[in-house]
Amino acid sequence: MTNDQVRTFQYTALVVRQQPGAPDMYLASIPAAGLLEWADVPSAKADYMAGYQRVYNEGRAKDIKEFLENDVNNITPGAIVVAVDGAAINAHPTSVDGVLNVTVSVTDASFELRLAKHREFFSSRLSEAEARSVDSLIELAKSSNSEAESDADEAGIPESYIAALTAELAAACDDFDSLPVPRQKAIRQYIESVSKPGLIIDGQHRVFGAKDVSLHDVYLPVVLLPGLGTAEQVFHFYVLNNKAKPLTPTELRRTVSTSLTNQEIDSLWKRFEDSGVNPEATRWTHKMNTDPKSPFRNLIDFGLGGGGFIKENVAYQVVSKFVNMPRKYRTLQQGVPAWENATEERLDYFFAFWAAIKERYSDTWESGVKSGGNQLFLKAAMLVLQEFVLDFFVSVKSVRDIEGKPSPIADMEELSALVVAALKFLPPEFFTLEWQEKQLDTSERRTFLLQQMEMAKRNQGKFLGNQQLFKKS
Repeated sequence: MTNDQVRTFQYTALVVRQQPGAPDMYLASIPAAGLLEWADVPSAKADYMAGYQRVYNEGRAKDIKEFLENDVNNITPGAIVVAVDGAAINAHPTSVDGVLNVTVSVTDASFELRLAKHREFFSSRLSEAEARSVDSLIELAKSSNSEAESDADEAGIPESYIAALTAELAAACDDFDSLPVPRQKAIRQYIESVSKPGLIIDGQHRVFGAKDVSLHDVYLPVVLLPGLGTAEQVFHFYVLNNKAKPLTPTELRRTVSTSLTNQEIDSLWKRFEDSGVNPEATRWTHKMNTDPKSPFRNLIDFGLGGGGFIKENVAYQVVSKFVNMPRKYRTLQQGVPAWENATEERLDYFFAFWAAIKERYSDTWESGVKSGGNQLFLKAAMLVLQEFVLDFFVSVKSVRDIEGKPSPIADMEELSALVVAALKFLPPEFFTLEWQEKQLDTSERRTFLLQQMEMAKRNQGKFLGNQQLFKKS
């Protein structure tokens, strides 16, 4: 088979236009195995999260296969939704009004050509700021040694996850063999999954389950959406999947932050807000996991495997309670532009805040990272420790007001120093000695944990063994 061989698939379809001005959709009956000849699933993986689909669940597909095989009267009438590259689909009218002959064309190109095509595609989606960030990372993406890691930190971070992948694809196009073997594998798998002209937005498990029925072909109702751009695919994936089996908050935030460029998120901002999604918040945990300034870099678990151990939903609760502080901390935000204008700079303050905590408990932190978690990284511990320090900031705010000094969170360097001051009498042993109270993840028990921290502070870090948290019953 030559690289430029073209295969075609022909169907009779109904044309559907839901409302005036809306794009045309085509409804066709297509065998599951035949659909997978030219369509695939843009699934997210731990090492390449640009795909927006849920992680494939083999058990769900097997259940559908067995359901279909058990009785010929068992059917799955829900339509499969497939976005089709506009350049790969042609529709021609027939003698019957509303019925079309639809042809989908597949060009079998080499991996190198497909890689180059997707590099160009990613580049075309970037804003000017994202494109500039890519230029400084292209050379760095070719290496994975520690010196390159340091250089990457100095160069700053890409403007978005897609910008980072664009830089890596550029390096792959220039010299694929120079990339680390795990990255070669991840890129190859991603390119394979998105190279077909059709991408399944909804119904992946029904397709794969039906495909595995061995006795005969299983035909599925398929809605074809021609020429649907990536941003629209992600938006409709959210809408479709959040109505049937709702996406978890982690799936939603991961999908938006890793499948779209900043420019695309901005273009969909109002529509996401109308659908109940905070577009800004979707980026917080991704930046926690990737920003070189973040003490949580590479520690967040998005549910896709990989090395992170802090659950994304826990990380989100911690960062959101800092970026959007509860009402009792309103006094801290007064006169601080990042909060008064609700800018993304609030995340930088969050990183500085937790970097100071990391430094204060450096040995405990490193031990937790090596072991995949410890008491310091418990959800209750992180939320309450953050509250403990912010409460201290409130207590010194009135004195600073009298002295004519700004809010404790107004200056990042001073913020870091004040975090250290707040934790002076809360020793590392508070987190290394075994807690006898295990069920702390309720509002009542978190109040108890806060009281225990305050008691340790009053005792200047002494006599921890006398506190209820550490007493054996």
